[in-house]
Amino acid sequence: MAKRKKVLAFILLIAVVFVALPPLLAPKIHDHDSPRSALREAIYKDGHPYQSFFAFIKKEDYQDQEYGQQYHVYWYDYNSPTGETASICYAKANENEEYDVACGTGP
Repeated sequence: MAKRKKVLAFILLIAVVFVALPPLLAPKIHDHDSPRSALREAIYKDGHPYQSFFAFIKKEDYQDQEYGQQYHVYWYDYNSPTGETASICYAKANENEEYDVACGTGP
């Protein structure tokens, strides 16, 4: 019986760690070193730390001169009435070798 309690406590500890780590690690992991990382940081800064890890980011062929490379970002927004959020985002490298992000829902 004691072994069963230890295994159960270990599984519970692992579950707590997986729930607690994403908001704590997001600022360290999502920096501006790549366009996808910059997009994930934008989702994190918008108040969605868990969704920043699980968002699906798809690079598109369109390259805008002013805004940069186009990406479609799919993630679950619990603040949205529909929940599903498909965003069109642009990521462009700046002079500091970081990426500026602009997002919207598109036309």
